[in-house]
This record gives sequence, structure tokens and C-alpha cells, in this order.
Amino acid sequence: MKYVVDRVLYLIVVLLIAISGVFVLVNKMPGDPAYGLAVSIAQQRNMEMERALEIAHKLMGIDPHEPLIVRYWRFISNLLKGNFGYSSFYQTSVNEIIAKALPWTLFVISLATLVSFLVGIYLGSFAAQKRGTIIDLVISGIASIIQAIPPFVLAVLILFIFAVRLRVIPLGGAYPVDMEPSFSLSFILKVIHHALGPMFATAIPQMAAWTLAMRGNTSQIMEEDYIRFAQARGLKDSVIANKYIKNNAMLPLIASLAIAIGYMLGGHTLVESIFNYPGIGFYFGKAIAVRDFGLLTGLFSLIVIGVIVATFIAEIVYALIDPRVKLK
Repeated sequence: MKYVVDRVLYLIVVLLIAISGVFVLVNKMPGDPAYGLAVSIAQQRNMEMERALEIAHKLMGIDPHEPLIVRYWRFISNLLKGNFGYSSFYQTSVNEIIAKALPWTLFVISLATLVSFLVGIYLGSFAAQKRGTIIDLVISGIASIIQAIPPFVLAVLILFIFAVRLRVIPLGGAYPVDMEPSFSLSFILKVIHHALGPMFATAIPQMAAWTLAMRGNTSQIMEEDYIRFAQARGLKDSVIANKYIKNNAMLPLIASLAIAIGYMLGGHTLVESIFNYPGIGFYFGKAIAVRDFGLLTGLFSLIVIGVIVATFIAEIVYALIDPRVKLK
């Protein structure tokens, strides 16, 4: 119990520091956070920019002459209430944008995590059992190269090859624009079809990482004394591989799943923008492009919270599933 309490206190401190960093980073960016909304107001109402800025500041609840510490306290207070701010570009609350975009991001990340983990675990275990052979060298070499490629670079390649050239996946969007959302099989299949591009762009580097991690863990465990003892007892290689090696090698990777999901949420930003996929990353990229500081702060905070909470969950899960770690 003491372990859990200590981790919770640590989580709170890290969250506060990270969220404070987000606030300072965004608020120190050059420009006025209400400028985008002011331009829209000035065009719609045919008024001077100075007057439009005053209206925009009132709509967004911003006082440009207010001390930074007062704005910081309001920002933290709103976050504690679950209020992630206001988007000047979309002229709506960031909560509404998150509610609309987060399910699409979680859908793609879930698919990417499942595919990358299952394939990576199999390839890593297989490569470790073939240590020193050409199979091991090929799998490890390809995985090392792929892991070094950023997801957004893969996204551009996938989009160009499979969407532009081969035309086997859509150019963008979550589903066809001429199709009404429903729970019909045809709509679900279209949603999966549109998710293939961003899913593979996210899953392939993760798959390479899982492969190398599983190979390393498996190779290390194969040198343990209890594996040699099992071999001396005359147990079949398949029994040793599945019961003793694979299960123990997978323990730290299972705990790392939560961390992987959290970091995918952060690293998925440019991928969704490239595929024009309406998830968190798409709106994050749009917020940067149009200098929507309110939306940028809200989404940045969400991503930071997601990564830190996922790391916390991973630590607790690892302590629960690994008998070598005790919760005291």
C-alpha cells in the first residue's frame, strides 16, 4: 500500500510540474492568443482590429494586462474542474473538440498497439531462438532500421505509395464524406479501411521496438540458471520456450503497454495531420498552424496527462504481475 501511495504522490508532483511547463511554454509564445478570433470578428462585423481584439479578449475571458500568476491559477483551477479551455479558431470549448476527436485517436492507437505488440512479441521471440543465424540478423537488422524511422516519415511514404500510387487506402478522413455514420457492417468496414494508413504508420515503428525488446529479454532469460536446469531435466524445447522463457520475457513488455499507448498519443500528432484523420493529432496540428493558443494548451495538457498517467499505470501493473516486485 505504501508503494501505491508513494507513486500517487509522485504522479501528482510530476503532473503539476509538467502542466506548469505547458502553461509557461504556450504563454511565452509570441503573439496574442485572441488574435485568431479577433480577425474572424473583424471580418464578420466589419470593425477595426483594435475593437475586435477587445471583444475577443472578453469572449475568451482573457485580460492581456493580467499578471501571469493569476492566469496560471485560473488555468489550474479550470483543469481541476475538467475544463481544458476555449478554442478561438473553432469558437467552441476544447472539451467539445476532445470529445469529438479522442475516440478516433484511441481507435487507431488501440489497433496499432494490438498489431505491433502481437507481431513484435512473436518476431522477437523467434529471432532470439535463432540467435547467431541469418534469420536473427535479418529480423534484428530490419527492426533496428525501422525503429529509427520517425512515424511521420513512414506516414508520408505510406500515403504516397498506397494511397496515391496504388490507391488501396483512402487519402484521408475517418470515413467517406458521403456516408452517414451508423453501426452497420459496411460503415464499420469503411472506418477500419480509413484507419489503416495512420494505424500502420504508428504500428510499424512500435512493432520494431517490441521485436528488439522481446529479443533482448528472451536472450537474457535463456542464459539464466533455471533454463539450464530445465534443459538438464530433459524438458522439451517447446515447453521450455513457452512456459519458462516467453512468459518471463513478456512480463516487462506487458507492463510497458500502458507507456507505449501514452507515448503513441503524443507521437501520433503529425501522423493524423498527414492523413487528415480527425483525431487529437489533427486538431493539435491545426492549433499550431492557426496559432490557436487555447486549443494548443488544452490538447498539450491532455497529451501530457495521458503520458504521465499511462506511465503510472505501467508501474503499478508491473508491480502486480511480476512476483519479484512487492507492493509494500
